[in-house]
Amino acid sequence: MERGERRGGIQQIAAENYVSSTFIIKMCKRLGFEGYSELFYHLSQTVGASEGSAAAVRLRDLIDNYREGMEGEFCRLLGRFREQKIFTDGRGFSDLVADYFVQRLAVCGFLVFNQVHFYDFMIFQEGQGRPATNIDPTLLIAISQSGETEPVLNDVRAARQRGFRIVSFTKRGDSALAGLSDLCFVVDGSKQTLMGGIPNHFFGRVILAFEELMGCYLRGEPVEPEGETGKEGK
Repeated sequence: MERGERRGGIQQIAAENYVSSTFIIKMCKRLGFEGYSELFYHLSQTVGASEGSAAAVRLRDLIDNYREGMEGEFCRLLGRFREQKIFTDGRGFSDLVADYFVQRLAVCGFLVFNQVHFYDFMIFQEGQGRPATNIDPTLLIAISQSGETEPVLNDVRAARQRGFRIVSFTKRGDSALAGLSDLCFVVDGSKQTLMGGIPNHFFGRVILAFEELMGCYLRGEPVEPEGETGKEGK
């Protein structure tokens, strides 16, 4: 039984397995169920729970500072700004990751842009040609391996001043970027960042972590109640 498939009728299941529908009903009862419908419901719930559990295990492997509920906070932020422009920000190799985020979110129906559009959005009101003062707060996703990339930090500071929410991916949990973030994912964590290190797993692991988080969002897994999202103790 595949997740997302429509339930096949008992006659169809019987025909595919070369048995009678009576045999299937008897088997369900021997397993402790009232009938085929109850068994199907039980199996569908079990499959859904196991997928969510597996996703949590994968996230724990990918995110060094993982805590229960982080994926829920991420999903809630995506849902909150679903109908607004979302921005990504990164420099160097992080810009490639940011562009991947743009492509993935766009495929999933989001209106998302990179840091070039962010700069234009912050400086000029859309179609106005004058400095932007009344900008509707939205979401900025920032990626920086060191967490100290100054152009990224400048964008994040400007966004925070206008009420944006900040989600970040970085290698250092003690970095300036982590401190400015509402939700920070520490990936392949290290107190010292060797920029030229080979192999460098950070960028690939960030993409894998993002895919897992998007999977949680698309599966519609339960998220935390509406309220302020932020780091513990913030």
